[in-house]
Amino acid sequence: MAAHDTDADDSDETETVLDADDPPEAVLANPGIDRHDFAGEWESVWEDVATDPAESLPNLEDIVRRLLERHGYVLDSDDPAARGEEIEVLAPYWSAREASEAIRDGEEVDGGDVVQAIADLKEIYESLIDRVEGDVR
Repeated sequence: MAAHDTDADDSDETETVLDADDPPEAVLANPGIDRHDFAGEWESVWEDVATDPAESLPNLEDIVRRLLERHGYVLDSDDPAARGEEIEVLAPYWSAREASEAIRDGEEVDGGDVVQAIADLKEIYESLIDRVEGDVR
C-alpha cells in the first residue's frame, strides 16, 4: 500500500490523530477544539483590540471562521447553500472577512470599517460560542 493510501478501517475523515499513513499536509477533520480553547483564544486576541484593532481583526476573523465551520456554515459566498436563512449571520461575516483580507494584504482599511467588522465578529462569536460542545474549565 502506498504511503498516501488508506484502508477502510483508517478513514482520514474520522481520524482524530495523525498517523503514519497521513500525508505531510494532512489536517485533522475533527481537531478536538472545544469551547474552552475558542474562548481562551478569543480573550487573548480581544485584549489587543483596544490598542490595535486593525492588527487584531484578522485574528478575530480566523477564530469566527473556525467557529462557523465547526457549526457547519457554508462560508463560500458563491455557494447557493450560503444564501438561505444563514445569510443574516454570513453577510456580516463576509464583510468582516473582506476587511481582514485587505489588512492581511497590507492595504489600508478605514477605521470605521475595522470597528464595524470587529463588532460584527463579536456578535457572531457570542451567538456561537455557547453552542460549542466541550468543557468550560
